[in-house]
Amino acid sequence: MSNAKYIAAKAEKAGVTSNVWCSFYVNKESYKQLIADVADSGFSDTAMKYNVSTDQLKKWLRYNGRGGFVKIAKIAEEETAENKKLEMLDAAADQSEVQIQTVS
Repeated sequence: MSNAKYIAAKAEKAGVTSNVWCSFYVNKESYKQLIADVADSGFSDTAMKYNVSTDQLKKWLRYNGRGGFVKIAKIAEEETAENKKLEMLDAAADQSEVQIQTVS
């Protein structure tokens, strides 16, 4: 299979043109580093590290991998966001208790 046919097949599978697919191509070493970074730091922090949007990062992962990692990382990112919200609520509740005790 020639490179042109390979790229055309990958692009068709992703539902985009060959030019679009090529614009998001990263080599295997870079792809593995992206996976490691997302696993260690999360989607948002990795996007900031590479100075790209989270949409750009998702496309790098989606067009160069099997897509499963994007779903897993998205779930992890949502769980991290939920944990941060809970921590903020706990901190606010603790602050309220301190204010109530000092008023009494």
